[in-house]
This record gives sequence, structure tokens and C-alpha cells, in this order.
Amino acid sequence: MTRDEMDRLTAGMTSKAAKVRALNEAGVSTGDISRYLDIRYQHVYNVLLRAGVIEKTTPPREAKAAILSGGGDIIVGRVNEAGAIELPADVMERYGLAAGEPLYCRALDDGLAVLSRQAALEAITQAAREKMPEQAALLEALIGGLAPPPPTAG
Repeated sequence: MTRDEMDRLTAGMTSKAAKVRALNEAGVSTGDISRYLDIRYQHVYNVLLRAGVIEKTTPPREAKAAILSGGGDIIVGRVNEAGAIELPADVMERYGLAAGEPLYCRALDDGLAVLSRQAALEAITQAAREKMPEQAALLEALIGGLAPPPPTAG
């Protein structure tokens, strides 16, 4: 949709929230709405959330309980003075971690869950699909470029 078309569609509307709802109803992407109105993407998202147009998804309680009470080992590391997480050498070896590599964590209400690189990429991809569905294919292609290539048969 062109800027002129968006101007016509929102003519006479005084609140940004009304403009967001009207533009969304007309099929304008969240990103395009934020650029057109010169507001943050999060502002558009919150307006649509409050209007009931989109739903905020949160992991079910069962998923969080599985993380916290799962059958896996509890590994003890430490946070050093610089804020770096230090893990025992056997843990580093077991999970194929190397010093200096990124460590992916998900913030929970009562702590952090450490994720594998693949799990982190999947979580990012899922969040992108939910928050920017019109850009999902592009984001998946870009994020897919970060994922390790699939194993080759042979």
C-alpha cells in the first residue's frame, strides 16, 4: 500500500491507535504501519494486542515445569567477577562447547534456562513467526543461514 493510500485510509483519524487498527484491518504489515506512523514496532504490536487482533503466546505452565523438573542433571557452574559463566571442563566437553563461543539462555520468571544453539534459533524463528508473520519467510531464510547445514546422505 502506498503512503497516499495510507493517508486516505487514515484521514480524519486523530489517534495513532485508531490509525494502527485501520491500517492493520486493510492488510498493512506491522512494520509498515510503524514506519508510516513513525512509531516503534512494539507500539503497533501493543495496540493490536489490546485490540484483540493478535494474541500474546506464553509457554504453557507444563513446559516451564518440564524445564525446571526435567530428568536432566543439574549442572553447577559459576559466574566470575567479569560476569562470565564458567562451566566445568567435563560439561564443556560433553556438550561440545568451546571457550569464547556464545551461550544461549532464555529468561524465566525465576531463573535462566540454557539452550543449545539450535533450540535458540528455533525459539527466535517461532517468535518471529508470531510477531511478524508477514516477514516470516524472509526471517526464516535469514535465520536458516545461521543454522548448521543438514547432514548429507552418503
